[in-house]
Amino acid sequence: MAGAHGRGGPSFHESHAKYRLNGAKRVVAIDYLGLPVGACVVGARRHEVGAAQDLLEELLPRVPRVTTVLGDRGFRGLDGPLVRRHSVGFEVRHRDREPGEFRPIRPLWRVEDAFAELGRWRRLARSFEGTRSSATAWVQVACVGLLLSFV
Repeated sequence: MAGAHGRGGPSFHESHAKYRLNGAKRVVAIDYLGLPVGACVVGARRHEVGAAQDLLEELLPRVPRVTTVLGDRGFRGLDGPLVRRHSVGFEVRHRDREPGEFRPIRPLWRVEDAFAELGRWRRLARSFEGTRSSATAWVQVACVGLLLSFV
C-alpha cells in the first residue's frame, strides 16, 4: 500500500478523501467495565466499521464469553454476517438529543473515558510510527498500561 511521506520517511498514513488529511484511526474494543480487550490502527481512509469488523474477526474467536457487541449509531454496519457467524448479539444505542443537551449513554461513556485515558499517553499524542504494525503495537502497549493502572 502506498502511503504518505512523513517526517521520518514513508508511512502507512493515508489521506482521507473528503478532508484531505493524513492520519490514522485507532479502533479499540472495550469491555463492559471500560477495560480494553483489543486494539488496532488503520489508515484514515478506512471506515471505522471495516476496521471494527477486522478487529472483531480476530478477537471473537479468542474471547468466547462475548454475548453482545454494543455500539453507537456509527457502527450500524456491524450487524451482519460477522455477528451472526460468531453467534453474538448486536445492539446499537443512541439517543436523539435536543440542541445544547449532552447526556451520556450508558455504558458507552466508558468507551469515551478509555479513549481519554489512552490519549494521555505521550507516545500516542502524535503519529510517529512508520508502519501499521508498530502503531498497533504502541496502542496495545498503552492498553496494557491502562489495564495495569486499574490494579
